Amino acid sequence: MPHGSLRVGRVEVVALCDGVVLASEPAADSFPGGQNQVWAETRDAHPDVFEGDRWRLHVHCYLLRSEGSTVLVDTGVGPEAAPAFGWSRSRGRLPEELAGAGTDPADVDRVLITHVHDDHLGWIVAEGTADPLFPSATYLIHRADLDALRASPNEEDRAILAATIDPLARAGVLRATENDTAITGELTAVHAPGHTPGHQMVLIDSEGERAIVSGDLVNHPAQLLQPGLNGTSDFEPALAAATRADWLERIGREGRLAIPAHFPEPFGRFEPEDDGRHRWRPLAVEPGRPVVG
Repeated sequence: MPHGSLRVGRVEVVALCDGVVLASEPAADSFPGGQNQVWAETRDAHPDVFEGDRWRLHVHCYLLRSEGSTVLVDTGVGPEAAPAFGWSRSRGRLPEELAGAGTDPADVDRVLITHVHDDHLGWIVAEGTADPLFPSATYLIHRADLDALRASPNEEDRAILAATIDPLARAGVLRATENDTAITGELTAVHAPGHTPGHQMVLIDSEGERAIVSGDLVNHPAQLLQPGLNGTSDFEPALAAATRADWLERIGREGRLAIPAHFPEPFGRFEPEDDGRHRWRPLAVEPGRPVVG
């Protein structure tokens, strides 16, 4: 069942959970340099992001309904044949989640991929085929990520490219976004590099209300408590930290609701504290029921 929905002005946001998976290493190894006190605080405040010493992450995708368009942000870990299954050992549930939200894949107009890590690309193609799962959609991926993936000598990156991006290019449905790309009059894709070269997020601005679908800007609540804490999956750690700091300041200044990819709760706020740290304050959302943002 979808993890709840809310409205930001006229925009409906539906949280879809493709799965809950364990990282392949302890959380302290995924985020090296984390202070012991920070891990203790994080474990006390957010026990659901741990299973033993490992990072337990939700894999959220988001359905945005805006101005008559249906936009899907990210496509999860995917089925057994998808690249992420090798480490997640988890079959995603996005098709069932979409059905629970009353949406057929053919209803989706655009699929925006926040970045080209395999846990965000899993359901790009239909299971057992090389055909796009969302037959009516244009797929939006930032040009910097496409260029980096195509130039990478890494075998894993080449497998991701062949399984997910190449089928879109062959089908003629791939569109490279640039900095600040309008999706609708209420939705804008913005470039936030560092985690990957082309990592992007979606700003929602409607009827004076604001939110941000933040992708992997903040992957783990510990990163809010320890400014500058990076993950091993960050392509350019110093840039990722600077981008995170800049956007956390802007999100707070603009009063935006935060909608992250991997927290247990899909909706909440990155609340600033006097010492430069932030805390995650989730909104209480009953699964399958809407709330007002």
